[in-house]
Amino acid sequence: MQGLTREGQILKPEKQVIESYTCDGCHKQVERSRMQIPLGPHKGKWTTVEMGCKCEDIALAQQALKNRDQAIYQKVFKVFEQHSLMNKSLQEATFESYQPPTPMLREAKDRLEEYAENFSEDAGNLLIFGPYGTGKSHLAVSLTKQLMKQGKRCLFLSVPKLFTKIKQTYSEVSPFNENQILELIQKMDLLVLDDLGTEYTNAKDGQNSWGHTKLFEVLDDRAGKPTVFTTNLMSTQLEKKLNERNFSRLMDGTEVIKMEGPDYRRKEF
Repeated sequence: MQGLTREGQILKPEKQVIESYTCDGCHKQVERSRMQIPLGPHKGKWTTVEMGCKCEDIALAQQALKNRDQAIYQKVFKVFEQHSLMNKSLQEATFESYQPPTPMLREAKDRLEEYAENFSEDAGNLLIFGPYGTGKSHLAVSLTKQLMKQGKRCLFLSVPKLFTKIKQTYSEVSPFNENQILELIQKMDLLVLDDLGTEYTNAKDGQNSWGHTKLFEVLDDRAGKPTVFTTNLMSTQLEKKLNERNFSRLMDGTEVIKMEGPDYRRKEF
């Protein structure tokens, strides 16, 4: 048949090059040709083909990487989601179940409800500070739940527990690594870090400890993203605990909500 040549026993279609160009997508050299179909129901017919473009291969590879990263993300998120709430009482915490005994605590609750209602990617940071038992964690969990009902991705973590999870990634049997945890934290619409300042960050000779370094990485990754902190420490105590650099980064654009009052968990006494 004219246009088809034999190479051994295999029909090799004749090719007529129309043009060559560089693909704008993959930047590979592409050759557009007319070829005669060698087999099948359209055998002998001429068709135009392009060879050399890698755009489809690149797209498939990128999608495969995206699917892999998404699977890892979901795996890490599931682990953190399972352990994000500290105890049963916090798991059941809601705005409705918090009954503030003082005007100051009422104002704190109102402010957090307002924060949830008007939440956006530029909502800013909150530092909820006060003694034990005033409901800081209760309200922070309530905020997290409210935003998750709105479809937001949120994590509630105690800082000591976060550090423990990061250290666990150093094991050879860990299902994920430190970078994946930090990436997960960075992607959250809202991150709540509970009990800031209770983590062990001591260091000798004024040097930064591992805890100081990791906390700075977390704060740096969250720059510009809404983050809520709770702490029992006064500002001077917190600065001493975190070090000056971390404290400065923490307070940049952060609204302080004071929660002072009686221990509402002991109200039955």
